[in-house]
Amino acid sequence: MDKHTTWLAYIWALISGICAQWTLNDYINHGDGYAPGWRREFSRTGDGMTGNLYLKNEGRINLAIVDEAETPRMWLFKDKGGDGVHINNGNDGGGDFIFGKDGGFYASAVRAGIGRKLAVTSDNNSALSARFNLWGGGDRPTVIELDDDQGWHLYSQRNPDGSIRFMVNGEIFTTGSIHAGANTISTDGNIYGSLWGGWLNDWINNTIINRFVKDIRL
Repeated sequence: MDKHTTWLAYIWALISGICAQWTLNDYINHGDGYAPGWRREFSRTGDGMTGNLYLKNEGRINLAIVDEAETPRMWLFKDKGGDGVHINNGNDGGGDFIFGKDGGFYASAVRAGIGRKLAVTSDNNSALSARFNLWGGGDRPTVIELDDDQGWHLYSQRNPDGSIRFMVNGEIFTTGSIHAGANTISTDGNIYGSLWGGWLNDWINNTIINRFVKDIRL
């Protein structure tokens, strides 16, 4: 202190007016006109507060969790005019999780399960974007559909009577046989079904070829 200041109990004051005040736990800077300037609300070992906390800046403001060496373990931020709220694992990497301002959630991969995982991923190198969509209405009460930006690829539909229809908007290629009920289309072109009493190749041999006399010589 100098000749322009003095102590008044717990109050430190300028001769012209009160400047700051200490209580048992807090420091209050009144500033000009006794208006509160700043106050220590949190202790170094942790504390709580009520009300809103505002961080004002035109640029990026990060909220971080750091270790003792101040190495970031988590970042939370949102850029002005950016695509949404970002959260990531700091120096551990792994990319950002984005809560988009369009209402979407974005991540490099989404996995469900602990021991055995079900994952939805994107390599980010396709020409178009795609989506799975669950919808329904009218005579199509439940539809699970795969689309891209140009239209639908396939869907599985639960019909009003409880049956299921699977539709593909294009060609189907398979490395194995195709089964429909008790019938089979084999990879060599042969067909097995009750209509033929077994394999179609056998039916042709038994009903057509065997009716002709073989190796007739004059």
